[in-house]
Amino acid sequence: MISGFREGSLVGIEGDLATAMESLRRLADVVAVAVARRDGLIIAHILPKSSDPKKVAAMCAALVGTSELAARELNQGRFLQSIVEAEEGKVISTGAGERALLVTIVRPDASMGLVLLSIERAAKEVEVILSGI
Repeated sequence: MISGFREGSLVGIEGDLATAMESLRRLADVVAVAVARRDGLIIAHILPKSSDPKKVAAMCAALVGTSELAARELNQGRFLQSIVEAEEGKVISTGAGERALLVTIVRPDASMGLVLLSIERAAKEVEVILSGI
């Protein structure tokens, strides 16, 4: 069940989200993918067993919230994406409509052009899928 949404509205949505995430996950540079609500609840994920999906969702929502405030305060327009670069890879949190985020974890040496294009496409797909709920 997708957390935080009405049960009657979920017919086919879980499968559609899984398909969208798996299509992104198939890229060689992508390690993991998750969809979270903007308030920090996990919706769906393809994360390693060592990751706690609830913590991932909450942390990424907090990062995005702060990034949105920074963008607004610095007159940079609407928030699009937050990238956290670390030694072992990058965590990319992308807006997927008003209610959700697409979280993508990529390898440190990822080909960012292809990855970012694919993330943008997947985020739009997630937005469309969740717009019917």
